[in-house]
Amino acid sequence: MNEYAFSSSKTENISRLTAYSVQSSKDSQDTASLPGWETAVVDLFLNAAISVGLPKSVGQIYGLLFCRDEPLAMDEIMELLSVSKGSASQGLRSLRQLGAVKSQFLPGQRKEHFVAEIRLRKLVSGFLKEQAEPHLEKGKARLSHLQELVDATEDGNSAERGRIRTNILAGWHRQVGKLLPLVKLIVGKTERSHKR
Repeated sequence: MNEYAFSSSKTENISRLTAYSVQSSKDSQDTASLPGWETAVVDLFLNAAISVGLPKSVGQIYGLLFCRDEPLAMDEIMELLSVSKGSASQGLRSLRQLGAVKSQFLPGQRKEHFVAEIRLRKLVSGFLKEQAEPHLEKGKARLSHLQELVDATEDGNSAERGRIRTNILAGWHRQVGKLLPLVKLIVGKTERSHKR
Protein backbone atom coordinates (compact mmCIF):
# COMPACT_ATOMS: atom_id res chain seq x y z
CA MET A 1 0.00 0.00 0.00
CA ASN A 2 1.25 3.50 -0.83
CA GLU A 3 2.57 5.27 2.25
CA TYR A 4 -0.02 8.06 1.77
CA ALA A 5 -3.02 5.87 1.05
CA PHE A 6 -5.94 5.85 3.44
CA SER A 7 -5.94 2.88 5.76
CA SER A 8 -8.53 1.52 8.13
CA SER A 9 -5.83 0.98 10.74
CA LYS A 10 -6.37 3.21 13.76
CA THR A 11 -2.62 3.75 14.05
CA GLU A 12 -2.42 5.43 10.63
CA ASN A 13 -2.13 9.21 10.58
CA ILE A 14 -5.50 10.73 9.62
CA SER A 15 -3.79 13.16 7.21
CA ARG A 16 -2.88 10.22 4.96
CA LEU A 17 -5.94 10.61 2.78
CA THR A 18 -5.12 9.32 -0.70
CA ALA A 19 -2.25 8.28 -2.88
CA TYR A 20 -2.04 11.90 -4.02
CA SER A 21 -1.84 13.59 -0.63
CA VAL A 22 1.10 15.77 0.26
CA GLN A 23 3.22 14.66 3.15
CA SER A 24 2.27 16.01 6.54
CA SER A 25 4.92 17.20 8.96
CA LYS A 26 4.57 14.00 11.00
CA ASP A 27 5.46 11.87 7.98
CA SER A 28 8.64 13.59 6.85
CA GLN A 29 11.40 15.65 8.36
CA ASP A 30 12.79 16.80 4.98
CA THR A 31 9.68 18.62 3.74
CA ALA A 32 8.20 21.82 5.07
CA SER A 33 5.39 21.18 7.51
CA LEU A 34 1.70 21.65 6.81
CA PRO A 35 -0.88 21.42 9.57
CA GLY A 36 -3.19 18.45 9.18
CA TRP A 37 -6.16 20.59 8.16
CA GLU A 38 -4.13 22.22 5.37
CA THR A 39 -3.05 18.80 4.12
CA ALA A 40 -6.72 17.77 4.04
CA VAL A 41 -7.72 20.91 2.10
CA VAL A 42 -4.87 20.43 -0.37
CA ASP A 43 -6.01 16.83 -0.85
CA LEU A 44 -9.61 17.93 -1.36
CA PHE A 45 -8.68 20.34 -4.15
CA LEU A 46 -6.19 17.89 -5.63
CA ASN A 47 -8.91 15.26 -6.02
CA ALA A 48 -11.34 17.86 -7.39
CA ALA A 49 -8.77 18.87 -10.03
CA ILE A 50 -8.17 15.27 -11.04
CA SER A 51 -11.91 14.61 -11.27
CA VAL A 52 -12.30 17.36 -13.90
CA GLY A 53 -9.18 16.36 -15.82
CA LEU A 54 -6.77 19.01 -14.56
CA PRO A 55 -3.19 18.22 -13.47
CA LYS A 56 -2.85 17.35 -9.80
CA SER A 57 -0.46 20.28 -9.26
CA VAL A 58 -3.36 22.64 -10.07
CA GLY A 59 -5.37 21.24 -7.16
CA GLN A 60 -2.42 21.08 -4.78
CA ILE A 61 -1.34 24.65 -5.40
CA TYR A 62 -4.85 26.07 -5.24
CA GLY A 63 -5.52 24.15 -2.02
CA LEU A 64 -2.37 25.53 -0.40
CA LEU A 65 -3.04 29.11 -1.47
CA PHE A 66 -6.68 28.78 -0.38
CA CYS A 67 -5.47 27.97 3.15
CA ARG A 68 -3.08 30.91 3.42
CA ASP A 69 -3.81 34.52 4.29
CA GLU A 70 -0.45 35.72 3.01
CA PRO A 71 0.72 35.51 -0.62
CA LEU A 72 3.31 32.81 -1.39
CA ALA A 73 6.20 32.84 -3.86
CA MET A 74 6.66 29.92 -6.24
CA ASP A 75 9.70 28.61 -4.35
CA GLU A 76 7.67 28.59 -1.12
CA ILE A 77 4.90 26.65 -2.88
CA MET A 78 7.46 24.18 -4.23
CA GLU A 79 8.93 23.64 -0.76
CA LEU A 80 5.63 23.32 1.08
CA LEU A 81 4.16 20.86 -1.45
CA SER A 82 7.42 19.09 -2.37
CA VAL A 83 6.71 19.66 -6.08
CA SER A 84 9.15 20.34 -8.89
CA LYS A 85 9.67 23.74 -10.46
CA GLY A 86 8.02 22.46 -13.64
CA SER A 87 4.90 21.27 -11.78
CA ALA A 88 4.67 24.50 -9.82
CA SER A 89 5.11 26.61 -12.94
CA GLN A 90 2.54 24.60 -14.93
CA GLY A 91 0.07 24.63 -12.04
CA LEU A 92 0.36 28.38 -11.47
CA ARG A 93 0.02 29.08 -15.19
CA SER A 94 -3.14 26.96 -15.38
CA LEU A 95 -4.59 28.57 -12.25
CA ARG A 96 -3.95 32.06 -13.62
CA GLN A 97 -5.70 31.14 -16.89
CA LEU A 98 -8.67 29.87 -14.89
CA GLY A 99 -8.72 33.06 -12.82
CA ALA A 100 -8.22 30.97 -9.67
CA VAL A 101 -5.04 32.75 -8.54
CA LYS A 102 -3.78 36.30 -8.80
CA SER A 103 -0.17 37.38 -8.78
CA GLN A 104 1.05 40.08 -6.44
CA PHE A 105 4.33 41.88 -6.11
CA LEU A 106 5.21 42.72 -2.53
CA PRO A 107 7.07 45.93 -1.71
CA GLY A 108 10.80 45.35 -1.42
CA GLN A 109 10.66 41.85 -2.94
CA ARG A 110 11.57 40.89 -6.48
CA LYS A 111 9.71 37.59 -6.51
CA GLU A 112 6.17 37.27 -7.77
CA HIS A 113 3.75 36.05 -5.09
CA PHE A 114 0.38 34.37 -5.50
CA VAL A 115 -2.98 34.44 -3.71
CA ALA A 116 -6.07 32.31 -4.26
CA GLU A 117 -9.30 33.71 -5.66
CA ILE A 118 -11.90 32.54 -3.15
CA ARG A 119 -15.06 33.96 -4.71
CA LEU A 120 -17.06 31.03 -6.09
CA ARG A 121 -18.59 33.02 -8.92
CA LYS A 122 -15.17 34.04 -10.22
CA LEU A 123 -13.88 30.47 -9.95
CA VAL A 124 -16.85 28.92 -11.74
CA SER A 125 -16.93 31.53 -14.50
CA GLY A 126 -13.16 31.13 -15.03
CA PHE A 127 -13.47 27.35 -15.18
CA LEU A 128 -16.41 27.50 -17.59
CA LYS A 129 -14.65 30.05 -19.80
CA GLU A 130 -11.38 28.09 -19.97
CA GLN A 131 -12.63 24.50 -19.85
CA ALA A 132 -16.30 24.07 -20.75
CA GLU A 133 -16.96 26.79 -23.34
CA PRO A 134 -14.05 25.81 -25.65
CA HIS A 135 -15.34 22.22 -25.65
CA LEU A 136 -18.81 23.45 -26.58
CA GLU A 137 -17.35 25.39 -29.50
CA LYS A 138 -15.35 22.37 -30.65
CA GLY A 139 -18.50 20.28 -30.20
CA LYS A 140 -20.28 22.21 -32.95
CA ALA A 141 -17.57 21.35 -35.47
CA ARG A 142 -17.44 17.73 -34.31
CA LEU A 143 -21.20 17.36 -34.64
CA SER A 144 -21.05 18.82 -38.14
CA HIS A 145 -18.26 16.37 -39.07
CA LEU A 146 -20.23 13.50 -37.53
CA GLN A 147 -23.27 14.45 -39.60
CA GLU A 148 -21.12 14.38 -42.76
CA LEU A 149 -19.85 10.91 -41.87
CA VAL A 150 -23.38 9.66 -41.23
CA ASP A 151 -24.59 11.15 -44.52
CA ALA A 152 -21.75 9.36 -46.34
CA THR A 153 -22.63 5.98 -44.80
CA GLU A 154 -23.96 3.60 -47.42
CA ASP A 155 -25.42 0.96 -45.11
CA GLY A 156 -29.01 2.11 -44.54
CA ASN A 157 -29.35 0.52 -41.07
CA SER A 158 -26.04 2.01 -39.89
CA ALA A 159 -26.91 5.41 -41.37
CA GLU A 160 -30.27 5.45 -39.54
CA ARG A 161 -28.62 4.57 -36.21
CA GLY A 162 -26.04 7.29 -36.92
CA ARG A 163 -28.76 9.91 -37.56
CA ILE A 164 -30.56 8.98 -34.34
CA ARG A 165 -27.35 9.14 -32.29
CA THR A 166 -26.28 12.40 -33.95
CA ASN A 167 -29.64 13.95 -33.06
CA ILE A 168 -29.25 12.80 -29.46
CA LEU A 169 -25.75 14.30 -29.26
CA ALA A 170 -26.94 17.55 -30.83
CA GLY A 171 -29.72 17.74 -28.21
CA TRP A 172 -27.23 17.17 -25.40
CA HIS A 173 -24.99 19.87 -26.86
CA ARG A 174 -27.89 22.38 -26.95
CA GLN A 175 -28.90 21.51 -23.38
CA VAL A 176 -25.38 21.98 -22.02
CA GLY A 177 -25.15 25.27 -23.92
CA LYS A 178 -28.32 26.44 -22.16
CA LEU A 179 -27.16 25.11 -18.79
CA LEU A 180 -23.83 26.98 -18.56
CA PRO A 181 -25.35 30.48 -18.33
CA LEU A 182 -27.77 29.18 -15.67
CA VAL A 183 -24.87 27.78 -13.64
CA LYS A 184 -23.15 31.18 -13.77
CA LEU A 185 -26.37 32.90 -12.73
CA ILE A 186 -27.05 30.48 -9.85
CA VAL A 187 -23.50 30.72 -8.53
CA GLY A 188 -23.68 34.51 -8.66
CA LYS A 189 -26.97 34.56 -6.72
CA THR A 190 -25.67 32.06 -4.16
CA GLU A 191 -22.55 34.15 -3.58
CA ARG A 192 -24.58 37.35 -3.15
CA SER A 193 -26.98 35.69 -0.68
CA HIS A 194 -24.05 34.56 1.51
CA LYS A 195 -22.78 38.15 1.76
CA ARG A 196 -26.01 39.34 3.39
